[in-house]
Amino acid sequence: MKRFSLSLLCLAAGAACAQTDATVKVNSIGFLPAAQKLAVVPASATVAFEVVDERSGKPVFRGALAAPRRWDPSGESVRLADFSALTRPGRYRLQAAGAAPSAPFTVGADSYRALGAAALKAFYYNRTALALAPRHAGAWARPAGHPDERVLVHASAASSARPAGTVIASPKGWYDAGDYNKYIPSSAISTYTLLAAYEHFPRPFDALDVNIPESGNGVPDVVDEAMWNLAWMLTMQDPADGGVYHKLTNLTFDAMVMPHQATQSGATGPRYVVAKSTSAALNFAATMAAASRVLAPYGKQYPGMAARMLAAAERAWEWAAANPAVLFKNPADVVTGEYGDARVDDERAWAAAELYISSGKDSYYTALQPETVSATYPAWDDVRGLAWMSLAHHRERLTPLADRGLIAARIDGLAARLAGEWRSSGYRVPMRGADFVWGSNAVMLNQAMMLVQGYRLNGKREYLDAAQSALDYVLGRNVFGRSFVTGFGARPPLHPHHRPSQGDSVAAPVPGWVVGGPQPFQQDRAECPPYPSALPALSWLDHVCSYASNEVAINWNAPLVYVTAALSELTHQSVKMTDQTNPLVQLLREEQALQFDSFSNEAALRIGLQLVERARAQQAVVSVEIARNGQVLFAHGMEGAPPDHAHWIRRKSNLANRTGHSSYYTHVETVQNGGNYDAIPTLDPREYAAHGGAFPVVVKGTGQVGTITVSGLPGAQDHALVVGVLQDYLGLKGAIR
Repeated sequence: MKRFSLSLLCLAAGAACAQTDATVKVNSIGFLPAAQKLAVVPASATVAFEVVDERSGKPVFRGALAAPRRWDPSGESVRLADFSALTRPGRYRLQAAGAAPSAPFTVGADSYRALGAAALKAFYYNRTALALAPRHAGAWARPAGHPDERVLVHASAASSARPAGTVIASPKGWYDAGDYNKYIPSSAISTYTLLAAYEHFPRPFDALDVNIPESGNGVPDVVDEAMWNLAWMLTMQDPADGGVYHKLTNLTFDAMVMPHQATQSGATGPRYVVAKSTSAALNFAATMAAASRVLAPYGKQYPGMAARMLAAAERAWEWAAANPAVLFKNPADVVTGEYGDARVDDERAWAAAELYISSGKDSYYTALQPETVSATYPAWDDVRGLAWMSLAHHRERLTPLADRGLIAARIDGLAARLAGEWRSSGYRVPMRGADFVWGSNAVMLNQAMMLVQGYRLNGKREYLDAAQSALDYVLGRNVFGRSFVTGFGARPPLHPHHRPSQGDSVAAPVPGWVVGGPQPFQQDRAECPPYPSALPALSWLDHVCSYASNEVAINWNAPLVYVTAALSELTHQSVKMTDQTNPLVQLLREEQALQFDSFSNEAALRIGLQLVERARAQQAVVSVEIARNGQVLFAHGMEGAPPDHAHWIRRKSNLANRTGHSSYYTHVETVQNGGNYDAIPTLDPREYAAHGGAFPVVVKGTGQVGTITVSGLPGAQDHALVVGVLQDYLGLKGAIR
């Protein structure tokens, strides 16, 4: 059937489009085998659909379309096609009579690996003060731009120690968006989100090599990339008083040229650090406190950095306490991005939460005033959700002062609200019409990130499905039927508002960037061709002029990195695992079944004694350790147990705590992937052992709180001993199939 152009169906810019092209809309990159899989079909289509193999055209799945439902943001009436039961890897299209077939998509275990890597690599392409070498940047190689070794202190930032005109060095960092300036508020949320992606889901990143200069240095690339920007952020703190400059910028925007050309031309004059602000200090404090945790294991590569960051965070916090309402406004001679914020209570809550987690000082939890802080999906100007996100991740490791019930309620309450919007949406997305603001695609992805927190907290599948739907929207299940990520999916953006993509000689834009997305305010309408419509979901242009709908930004890309990693890890599916005889399937079932309603000291004692008695009955000699939140509740070495059992227990339990899986799961997975379980990349064998025997202690509704570890037998037998005792203790003997 013929596909119709949106521009033909919409009469003029600002007109309400009652129709869109009659094409099946689907995530055009694809799905993990176990993911929910939905497509949007025009209401005019027949009531049935089928999924066909792209190469042969043969049907592989048939289903019935849901009843029509209107979606107000686009003015459409649409039906949903649910083909979640299709788990066989392959490349497919979805079709229904009365509609043009969907773009092709894949089902496979690595559906988001390349996308996630490119989304992270995009940050490298936006580095300042660094020449991008061909071996790392390929066609997008370029000379260095904006070294920022000689930056002037603007009059708005002057102090007695640094009067106006003082020259300071402030190199590194990322260009913020399509322009060539650097801003603390957007840098903070971006850097934190990358660090959180690794802190929450280390495994996808431990083996990820995105080919940046630091790759192979023993630090995950995502941490190295974050460090490039953290190094710049540290230079933005005034050493005299701990305050933080709000931004580093030209007085006006650079032309649409490459970074080195903008630097050489000097048309926009010198660069400045501009005014300190309470917002900048608190954003800085939160990010540095979080970074101090993530950088701690990498003292060899970044010596002293973790301690330096925590100290810098506390100084910034002190400055903000002494200057609680210094709100940023552009000085009269500065016209670049403002990132002004009329309220800083959200930044104060976030900084307090991160400092509390990293320092363990109850005074920061008190300063948080948690009862007064609600949970929202994050944006650069509303970071309350980040506070709850970090507190939830570390909930079982907090001091007794923390209200764990309140933390869980904030996360679940937000996730439940977003899931409710998702259920009622014609396009089955968590966004409402009012959420289509500047950077609407980042709104969608940040909502997905918070839905992930809800799923991690209590395992409600609808939260994971709603997060999947948000990613589906960005990758093609939207009104346009197009991917919003450069270089990926069906008909991706070709003309983003991004100076390096516009100024180079490469036809394709720099890959891996998510563009801002539709929003009805059209602030750039005077400079652009007509928009197809004023309706929120239709107000988008793939044109370099459109800074309001087609710009890129670091704080929009960071949640794309997070969400692709989260879905890849949490969906727990691969091509191998569709084979129900695969041992990983059984190991996952054990982990999902052998969970506790609560885990007390008494439970640890009873389980420990049962492990010892069962080992004695088997005439085995083992050592046993059971720990909760870092506290050892039970430890015993049987007569004849050698001292090195303690080292094996420590290394195996370290692995279970890091991965969230049993140490035997990691052992089997590594073997199946052809790896060496004694030399897993990025895991120091002195600290981690991928041998069976450590099993995660998971409390329902809370998550992992500890480990049960046995050593003394071959790994598979150590594992079997723990599983057997837990089955008996929980009354599940014979129940795991």
